[in-house]
Amino acid sequence: MTAEQAEPTTIIATSTLHDMGDANTLLRRRNSAMRELIATHIAKALDSREKERWIAAVELAKALDEADSNVDQQIDDWLEENGWDPRSAWKTPADLTPHTDPWAPKPNITADVPEPVRRVIVERLADMLLDRGDDWHAEQARRFTFALKAEGADLTGAIEKRITALTLGPDPSDPPF
Repeated sequence: MTAEQAEPTTIIATSTLHDMGDANTLLRRRNSAMRELIATHIAKALDSREKERWIAAVELAKALDEADSNVDQQIDDWLEENGWDPRSAWKTPADLTPHTDPWAPKPNITADVPEPVRRVIVERLADMLLDRGDDWHAEQARRFTFALKAEGADLTGAIEKRITALTLGPDPSDPPF
């Protein structure tokens, strides 16, 4: 093959190659910084042990894994630096695990009880507490209410409102809408 038959070569200016190298380095730094920020955010959410935040962190980490952007090692590194065993941080949040200390306060799970269920329980307990024909029902309602409260589902305020509404009627100062 002669020089005339060879394919022409493209000459790229050295400055263009240098600029592309700088751009590539900049993009790698930005990608690394972004991955570190995301990993730290997920690790802090796992560390918080708040149920919703913990679940969101686990879901984000799984989504990143599926998108071939695994940051688990960076998350585990942050957790280890902050005194965690990374395996335990990924298991379950603290408010889903039973407490071994009997004096430790129970997590407030009142908001986790669905509104229709809460409404039915409150109505029945209020009716039982107001039933003066049978003291047994009132005692059972008290026991049930305090057992729920001991487990973190405090419905006493809602029961008080329901009893007030049943005995006194609706508050005339409340707007009708």
